[in-house]
Amino acid sequence: MKTVFLAEGENHVREALRLLLEQREGFQITGEASHAESLLAQACQQPPNVILLDWNLPGLHPQRLLAALHQHCPTTLILATGVRMEQANAARDLGVDAFLSKQLPPDEFIAALLQAIDESAEAT
Repeated sequence: MKTVFLAEGENHVREALRLLLEQREGFQITGEASHAESLLAQACQQPPNVILLDWNLPGLHPQRLLAALHQHCPTTLILATGVRMEQANAARDLGVDAFLSKQLPPDEFIAALLQAIDESAEAT
């Protein structure tokens, strides 16, 4: 069972991600945040296996947010999500493990999520 924390600034996207993952066996949603400070306060208390991080999450600048997450949740896989793929390189440069497009159809999004988790497991 993979524990997942949803950090998404848009309610409808967060609800869609929750529904998508709840329908999938092997995932458990452990928390949700719509703002960076809420993410840090919740996720760092009991670090999940995976954080799905909206690249445009309101709050801290991504560099500061990622530094704090890496410090407090060192074993957590951080997967950035966004609609502009040109953000992927910046996200990776700042330390995310993978970048997933929010524009992927649900099945492809899950496949990309599973691939990122598998690649991370192979790397450790």
